[in-house]
Amino acid sequence: MLTIKWMDRREVHMLTTIHEDEQLPIKKHGKITMKPKCVKEYNENIGSVDKTDMLLSSVECVRKTIKWYKKIFFHLIDLSLLNAYSSYKTVTGNHTPIAQFQIELIRQIIEKYHTNRVTKSRPPTKDQPSKLIDRHFPSEVPATQSGRLARRRCQLCKKNNKRTDTRYMCTECDVGLCAAPCFNLYHITKC
Repeated sequence: MLTIKWMDRREVHMLTTIHEDEQLPIKKHGKITMKPKCVKEYNENIGSVDKTDMLLSSVECVRKTIKWYKKIFFHLIDLSLLNAYSSYKTVTGNHTPIAQFQIELIRQIIEKYHTNRVTKSRPPTKDQPSKLIDRHFPSEVPATQSGRLARRRCQLCKKNNKRTDTRYMCTECDVGLCAAPCFNLYHITKC
């Protein structure tokens, strides 16, 4: 693999596996300058590069937020997809859209390599933070129709054979719970 850094109007970086470190004389503005062969061939075939970019634009998996080395990796995956698509069209004569080809390829890879794995969950550590999920927040038990403050039995205290009436509940689970510590403990053991 050859890496080239060349100064045109701005810095140009290239990676190539088919070129040697060869310079060619180029006549530009009446002057003869030396230009790397890979740059010259790139400029001659820029239309093909634009067509490749256009085909990849609808199916590429590169995102703006990822690191540069991941962009390169995913771009190489995209190019592999495009090469496979080109070979598929040549061999079969089938002109399926590239997006449909990509979905079918992914489906076949998943079918071939998917295995059902049973994963064992680790027991929670003592210092593990509360696993409150969704919309589990303590709220006051609604007042009765007559306007009196209502109370409910704390479900965790009830489990421990302790009678405690509380003004708080989890509206998502619809159970009465003491604000502290029962509310958090109930959701940690429940999740």
